[in-house]
Amino acid sequence: MTKADLHKLVDELPDAAVEGAGVLLRGIIKGPIDPDQAWFWTPEWQATEREADADIAAGRGVFFGSDEEFIAHLKSVPPAESK
Repeated sequence: MTKADLHKLVDELPDAAVEGAGVLLRGIIKGPIDPDQAWFWTPEWQATEREADADIAAGRGVFFGSDEEFIAHLKSVPPAESK
């Protein structure tokens, strides 16, 4: 993507998304957002982070005390059937 392409995208942003895009761009330019990690700060990714936080707070999910426990669990689960 070129800066010209980015300018076109900015021009097409819905009004409601301008502020969020500005926060992301300022974070990349001035820090603390590492440009290689900018995807993490997109509204879509942040929405899934909030979902994950809610699942954890509600006690949903499986937690493992070590990598070994996690690998052992993976090995114990039968493979999913292909559709």
